[in-house]
Amino acid sequence: MTAQGPPLDGIRVVDLTSYIAGAYAAMQLADMGADVVKVESPEGDSFRELPGFFGWNRGKRSISVDLKTPEGREIVERLAARGDVVMENMRPGVADRLGVGWERLAALNPRLVYCSVTAFGSTGPGVERPGFDPIFQALGGVMTLQGFGGPPQYLRTAPTDYYTAALATQAIVAALFARERTGRGQRVETSLLRGVLALQSGVAVDYPGKPVLIRDNPTYRLYQTGDGQWFFLAVGNQSFWVKLCKALGLEHLADDPRFGSWMLRLQNNQDPVQPLLDFFEDPAVRHHDLVHEYDHPEVGRLRMIGQPLVFTETPTRDPGPPPTLGQHTDAVLRELGYTNADIAALRARRVLGGPRP
Repeated sequence: MTAQGPPLDGIRVVDLTSYIAGAYAAMQLADMGADVVKVESPEGDSFRELPGFFGWNRGKRSISVDLKTPEGREIVERLAARGDVVMENMRPGVADRLGVGWERLAALNPRLVYCSVTAFGSTGPGVERPGFDPIFQALGGVMTLQGFGGPPQYLRTAPTDYYTAALATQAIVAALFARERTGRGQRVETSLLRGVLALQSGVAVDYPGKPVLIRDNPTYRLYQTGDGQWFFLAVGNQSFWVKLCKALGLEHLADDPRFGSWMLRLQNNQDPVQPLLDFFEDPAVRHHDLVHEYDHPEVGRLRMIGQPLVFTETPTRDPGPPPTLGQHTDAVLRELGYTNADIAALRARRVLGGPRP
C-alpha cells in the first residue's frame, strides 16, 4: 500500500490564539499534519515565559505581526484567503475590532472554517468577563468534587482548558468534514463554560433521590503507605471490590453490605494497585513513543509529550518543536507573495516583530 500523509496533510491553519485552550487546540491540528501558522504580536504570546508554552505550541510556524496596523491585518487576510481554518480565543468583539473577525475573513474565503474559543460564550450573561481554568474549576464544581467533601482542591493540570481545547479541535474537524459535503465553511465555537460542563457529564446529572457523590470514598482514593509511598486504590464497583478482597485474603468481606464505606488497612505493597510513576520513564509510554526530544535553540534539550493519536492508514509524523517568536515570519510572508524588499519595509515600520534575519 502506498504510504499516505497525515490525516490533515494539506490543511492550512491560521492560529491567532494564546494561553492553553486555544493554543493546545491548534497544536492538536498540527499533530495531525496541518500546517499551523501561529500569528503573534511583536511582544509574543503572553505564555511564552512559561515552560508550558512548549507543550501547547509544538509543530507550529510562528510569525510576529502587529494586528493594529493595516499592513499587519493584510498579512492575516492573505493567510485566511488561502487557508482552511482560522482560530482565535480573544474576548468577544476583539477580533472584529482588529479586523480579523468571522464576517470579514469569511467574505474573503467562503470555504473558511472559523473557530472561536471564549470564556462564557460570545453572547449572553458573562460575555465581557475574562475567564481562566481555575475560575471554571471553582464555578463548575470541579474543585468541590475533588475535595471529596472536604476543602475544595485546585487541579493544577487545567482540565477545563484541555477539555475545551479538545472540543474545539473536534468542532473544527467536523466542520472540515461538513465542508467536503457542502463546499462552504462555517463558524464554530466552544467555551470554557461548555468545557467544564462537558467535562463533568457524569456528575452534572440531577433527579429526585439522586445520591450525593461529593464525599470521601475510601475505596477510590489515594493512600500513603508506612514507608512514605503513595498509591491510588481504584475500587469503583462491586466486581473490583470482590477482586480486592480475594487478593487480600479477605473473601468473607466480598459481599459485605458496607462496601463503599469500608476503610481498609493495607499492610504491604502487594496490593493490586498501580503506584504513581514518572510517566516519562514508564515502559508503556516508551513503547508507544509518547515522549519526543528536541534540540531547542532557547532551552536546549527539550522533552515533551509525543503524538497522542494513532491512525492506521494516515499515520502522523513528528511536526517538530515549538517555534521561537517570529521564527518563520520571512518564510511565510514570501509564501504570501511578499518580496524581500516588502518584508524589509514592514520591519522598518515595526509591523513585524521577532528576530531580524
